[in-house]
Amino acid sequence: MAKRQPLLKPVPIREVLQGLMKPLDWGNLGQRSRIRQVWEAVVPPEMLPHTRLLEVRRRELWVEVSAAAWGQELQFLGPGILHELEKALGPGIIQDLRLRIGSGK
Repeated sequence: MAKRQPLLKPVPIREVLQGLMKPLDWGNLGQRSRIRQVWEAVVPPEMLPHTRLLEVRRRELWVEVSAAAWGQELQFLGPGILHELEKALGPGIIQDLRLRIGSGK
């Protein structure tokens, strides 16, 4: 059986993550964090367990909801959520909210 080569020194987690992620993803981490902060501040607490942020695609924030009723409720809150996201991220970053029915969280 071949012996495993010992590591010369510990590798910082930042180096490991840089090897796994594309360079542009580092900027997106900050943006995703701000989106989550705004989401958790604006969406009512009883609704949070029934939603899951999926991705930002073509200036649209995609959200999965656990049932159609939660999606309808989010449609009513949509303009306020978009307004808060614009304040946090800047104009034009997120222009629409898209919903998909799934399992939520």
